[in-house]
Amino acid sequence: MKRTVGLLLVLVLALFVVAGCGSSQGADNSKGAKKFVVGYTNLADTDVFCTSRKDAFIKYTKGDPNLEVRFTDANNDINKQLDQIDNFIAQKVNAIVIVPVDYEGIVPGVEKANAAGIPVIALGIQSHGGDYTFVGSKNYDAGKMQGEFMKDKLPQNAQILYLQGTNGLYHSTERWQGFKEALLDKRPDVKLLARLSGNYDRAEGMKITEDWIQTFPHFDAIIAANDQMALGALEALKTANRLQGVMISGIDGTKDALNAIKGNEMSQSIFQDAASQAAKGYEVIQKLMKGEKPPKEVIIPFQSITKENVDKYLK
Repeated sequence: MKRTVGLLLVLVLALFVVAGCGSSQGADNSKGAKKFVVGYTNLADTDVFCTSRKDAFIKYTKGDPNLEVRFTDANNDINKQLDQIDNFIAQKVNAIVIVPVDYEGIVPGVEKANAAGIPVIALGIQSHGGDYTFVGSKNYDAGKMQGEFMKDKLPQNAQILYLQGTNGLYHSTERWQGFKEALLDKRPDVKLLARLSGNYDRAEGMKITEDWIQTFPHFDAIIAANDQMALGALEALKTANRLQGVMISGIDGTKDALNAIKGNEMSQSIFQDAASQAAKGYEVIQKLMKGEKPPKEVIIPFQSITKENVDKYLK
């Protein structure tokens, strides 16, 4: 009798062990189907826009019982991001979402995923090579919109300053190129006093602008490759009592920038739709889950925000 009871206890414990396995990649959900596992490597969780887009992605995907998303932070380090992709490949995830730190540096990671047969989605920033679906906005267009706005608003013989994004990054180059061709190539009377990288950072944008205030007795506009640098420039100008008569333009359409436009402290921001990029990225994943072939690219257009339409975006 004791032997029979002991055997039954062993069987019950074995059942508990089996039932307890299943929360990791490829786990069975409540209906017994395996989950579709996605690895998501973010450019940097410290980047305001990248974090906003990631939060939106979490919002759209968290209710899907057939999907598991594993998030990592590259922290602006391309080597770290490549290691994260290697880890996702080793985990045999079903797809990888990449917000690339570097347009060219990310190529080996994309190609490794291709070789492993894992679909890649580049979110917000393209890769210079490899096979992937791009979901995002054309960074050239953002710079072009800034340039077109300034072309129409700047006085004759205006003097301007440009806060560039991180040097060497594809989206930094594209935003500058779009701006240059729309303004400086069209209006030779406009003088570019200086162009420096603020690395998309608010504090750096502020420090550079503080130096410019000491160097240049007059300028008509500061154009920044993102809102964080633009807001840093705004803070420096306000502190020095130099904001009067200076237009400021940024990119992303962050809440702080929109409030600055509403308060007549910034002239423009180019809205990059984080929520729509996240939603469209999830739609691509849904296609992959169904075994469908995704498109090569899904473009979400940038939108220019000024005092005339800012209320629409503040809602």
